[in-house]
Amino acid sequence: MDGPVFDAMLKNALEEAIRRDLEESPAPPRPSRRQRRRMRRLLADARTERRSRNPARWLAAVVAAALLTGAAAAGLALGSGERFQRMFEEDAAGYYGGAADTEQLLDMGAEMGTALLESGGLRFEMLDAVFDGQRAMMELRMTLLDPAVQERAREKAPNFGDTGILLENGRDVNSWSWSVTSREAGGMEEELEEGQYSLVFSISDEALNAGGRCGIQLRDLVSGFGEEQEVLLSGEWTLSVTLRPTELLRLEPGAVCRVNGVEWLLDGVTLSPLALSLTLHREEGGEPRSHWLPDLSIRVKGGEVLELHGSTGVSSTNTHMDVQKEFHMPLDLEQVESLLVCGVEIPLWE
Repeated sequence: MDGPVFDAMLKNALEEAIRRDLEESPAPPRPSRRQRRRMRRLLADARTERRSRNPARWLAAVVAAALLTGAAAAGLALGSGERFQRMFEEDAAGYYGGAADTEQLLDMGAEMGTALLESGGLRFEMLDAVFDGQRAMMELRMTLLDPAVQERAREKAPNFGDTGILLENGRDVNSWSWSVTSREAGGMEEELEEGQYSLVFSISDEALNAGGRCGIQLRDLVSGFGEEQEVLLSGEWTLSVTLRPTELLRLEPGAVCRVNGVEWLLDGVTLSPLALSLTLHREEGGEPRSHWLPDLSIRVKGGEVLELHGSTGVSSTNTHMDVQKEFHMPLDLEQVESLLVCGVEIPLWE
């Protein structure tokens, strides 16, 4: 078949498919800023393909860009960041003064690969997802579909017997946590109905930086703990988000931090708006290490020193230590001049 004839037929078929899809679908939501930027990037790629005289690939890019602002936009389920912005402002208002910035969360949306999953007596809806390069956060709404299970869960808060984080690149995840709350907890959970729960996952690991698919695997819904634990629903549920590769602020200070008479060498610092990672080591042959958490603070523009608030996780041996800190508020990195680790000042910018 002649090339121009094939291209024309393909164009007509795609246009007809889009027309039918639009007619059968509800009115689409207004595209977010990130969706509009993504559309512009696709159109720019499309123009590049057109100059390379590959009309089929050019047409596919144009169609994909059009779908981003049409009925298929809801299917992409791109996190807006609005719910996490609200969550941070409600839970930790006042941290870091002018160095805090929740507005940037609106530009950190991650693509929610599983917007809706219903199986085995549970329904999951992914409400929001953000990613800053090393920390991903996801909020899910879980609904117990069986009234009898709802009643049993009301007596003891539901949990999962096993939870795992799966990365597309096969890397292990070092630090992650999650919480489950019901409408009785108040705050944002007031919008939940009977039998519904809010699940918030936080995953901090540089392995996420390469981007790609990140899955949350949940197995067996249970209630209670220890010997009193009861299986409410048996099954396995996997939800996913797709993370985009993101630039991070990385430093190799080589600074010496002295703690309890022991010298540790600060090998690496990785900083993003939502998290901080440190790697340290000391020479072999020393006394057994003492258990400690690094004293961490920042110096902001104007000279004020502020303590870094958040949850801290430490993975260590006798000679090496990895530290991950998740902040209580998103940091505006441009307002931070230096990081202080155990009193040693590390400039962030040249």
